Amino acid sequence: MNVLLTSVGRRNYLVDYFKEALQLYGGKVFAINSHLNAPALFVADDYALAPPIHSEGYVDFLIDYCVKNKIDLIVPLLDNDLPVLAKNKARFESAGIYTLAPEEWVALLANDKYKTYQFLKEQGFETVPTFCDLEDFYSAKQNGKIDFPVIIKPRWGMGSLSVYLAENQEELDFYFKKAQREIANSFLKYESSQDPGRELLIMAYVTGEEYMLDILNDLEGNYQVTVVNKKLLRKGGETEAVETVKHQELEALGQKISEIFRFPLVMDADVFWTNGKAYILEFNPRFSGGYPFSHHAGIHLPKALIKWLKGEVVDPTIYLTPRIGSKAVKGITIISRE
Repeated sequence: MNVLLTSVGRRNYLVDYFKEALQLYGGKVFAINSHLNAPALFVADDYALAPPIHSEGYVDFLIDYCVKNKIDLIVPLLDNDLPVLAKNKARFESAGIYTLAPEEWVALLANDKYKTYQFLKEQGFETVPTFCDLEDFYSAKQNGKIDFPVIIKPRWGMGSLSVYLAENQEELDFYFKKAQREIANSFLKYESSQDPGRELLIMAYVTGEEYMLDILNDLEGNYQVTVVNKKLLRKGGETEAVETVKHQELEALGQKISEIFRFPLVMDADVFWTNGKAYILEFNPRFSGGYPFSHHAGIHLPKALIKWLKGEVVDPTIYLTPRIGSKAVKGITIISRE
């Protein structure tokens, strides 16, 4: 079995995890990215440069590349990939390729953080007041529904791009315009064009304990376990250190999310625990940047994924049981392009 990781970027650790998972099967790990300065390309068994995700030829490129290299599985690693792959899942299946993507409505909902907020409210989850434009925010502020400080972030954002904290009106107006310019000059402009003028979110700033949840299902969407990682250190919007903990309420929350979306394999969720309540900020149905913390704690999702696809039994005590109390910090690896 051969595996293709799309939009690999800096996720060289996932390349390594899948190489390990494929050792018993003699498979290879292929990687693609739209530019060469993606470190994970150079630790894969083979790689290629891909056209932009939003180009007309992207899906055709993927299918041709997979058929040529006898690739059986595509694992998308970027939010932008998910709706495209989900929409074309039948095309991949007809070519004998399994695509690790949720249903299209789940992918679209997760990408649009404002629709995520609306959905969470409709489903009765706790979340924070969120607005799409300055006029709505100031109206809500005048009515006492929200106040400074607030977070400004892209509605279709990822990776902490253009995320700012505003302490007052002057800062909000400045950062709002700054974020709009940054979005217009980045790959976020494609999704943002769906609703011009409403491409940013203004969210209430919440405090409390921060957690990352890795919610794990089998490939049929049946719930397996929720790994609760408490954030110990954040820098520049990125989580740098965590402790894997036991938290019954958050584990139950993860199970509830799993039963609603029935996604294959994994969804991550960012949660604040404040005054005995869990406030969900967002979720993503893919391997997240926080997955290595769960892997360090004893979760082996690439191995479980391959075994499920092979029709083999997955022992949850070996592959899906976290070591409570495990602590981990991120480091840096230099990858040679030669």
